[in-house]
Formats: sequence, structure tokens, C-alpha cells
Amino acid sequence: MRLNNETKIGILVAGVVVLLLTLTVKAGDFRFVESGYTIKAHFNQIDGVELNAPVRFNGLEMGRVKDIRILYGQQTVMEVVLWLKDQARLRQGARAFVKNMGLLGEKYIGLSDGDSGAPFLEAGSVIEGSDPVDFEKLLVKGQEIGDNLKEITANLNERLKVNSQSIDEIIANLNVSMRHVTSISRNLDERLAVNREAIDNTMGNLSVTSKNLVELTEDLKVNPWKLLYREKKKGVVSPVPSQVK
Repeated sequence: MRLNNETKIGILVAGVVVLLLTLTVKAGDFRFVESGYTIKAHFNQIDGVELNAPVRFNGLEMGRVKDIRILYGQQTVMEVVLWLKDQARLRQGARAFVKNMGLLGEKYIGLSDGDSGAPFLEAGSVIEGSDPVDFEKLLVKGQEIGDNLKEITANLNERLKVNSQSIDEIIANLNVSMRHVTSISRNLDERLAVNREAIDNTMGNLSVTSKNLVELTEDLKVNPWKLLYREKKKGVVSPVPSQVK
């Protein structure tokens, strides 16, 4: 069957419309059937998070940013409404984090699951958000640290130049001292080698003396009267201890 020009144009237009609808649905991340619930996360600042940004639960994508509101009170708070799949169940103590996909990638919200064993959060609950790292502040702090290191290095170089002679003298004295220590150690080794036998004898005598002292102490513990005992003089008869009054 031959198609006239009007039919061909109509089919082409219909195809373009279907293609545009498909791209729109994918770009908008629309969900017509999937069920879920919402929770709210409060941040001091969200660092560029936008609507429909991904929401990851323990690293797994389980939702999207549904709405962003500014709450004015004693302190201005950014309220981010998060749509989550029913499978993503948070417990009390859960927190939200602003993260990057890569170093300069898309912003997304990361969620922790909460305290172990705590009850699950209900829809509409509010959790606390941890503010993202401010890279500008990090760069400023890094610049300050770099400037301080540069100043310290300059001061150190200046001190080294001013005290170069003193440092050289200290190193020279250390070298002399090390040579003296080496010489003393060598002489000590020689003396030990020459007097090894005498040293061994002395150590043996000390060992015997120590053993005798131990035996004497044990004997005195058993017979303390020996401390008062005097040796008999020749020709003198000592009285018997039982006869002394």
C-alpha cells in the first residue's frame, strides 16, 4: 500500500513527539509507578545540590531530591526534601551528607542508615545534615600553611648561615669525641682480653663468697646464740650454760 505525503509527514511527526517525550521523562527522572516516601534533611548550606539530584543510601542510589526550601528562623536552614524508595529504610540517628561524584562531578545526597537496632524513621521525619567541606576554606588554609612553611624555611636558612661556623665546630668536636670513645672502647676491650683469667677468678671468688654468706646467714637464723659465743681460752674451763645463774 502506497502512503501519501500527508501520512508520511504524520508518522514522522508522531515519531518525533514520542522521542521528545521519552527524552523528557528520562531527563526529568519521572516515576509514574514506583512507590516511596519522603524525609527531610536540614543543612546550613548545600553547596550546589539541585532538584532531582541523586540520593544514595549506603552508596546505592535509592531516591532523588524532590524539593529544596529555605527556612527562616533564629538561624537560616536549608531544608532538602528527599524522595526514597520503600526499600531504603532509615533508622533513628541517620544523617545526610552532601557529596561529589568524583572530584568535580555531580552533587548528590548520601545517607547513613542510622544507629544499629534503633526504630525505623517514619515518612516526613527530619534528619540532620552534615555540611560539605568548603574547598575555598581549605585552599585558604593550605595557602596559610604554605606561607608559614616558607617563612620557617627562610628563618632556618638564615640561622644556618649566621651560625655556620658554630655548627662546623660542633660537628668537629663531635667527631673528636667519637674518636675518643672509639679509642676508650678499644683499650677497654684490650684490658678485658689481657685480664680475662683474673676477672674470671675474681668472679668465681665472689660467687663462693656470696654462697658462704648465704650459708652463714641461714646458720645464724637457726642458731642465733652463736653471735654471743666466745671461744674458750686455754686453761680456763667455761661454765656449763645450765649452771650459770
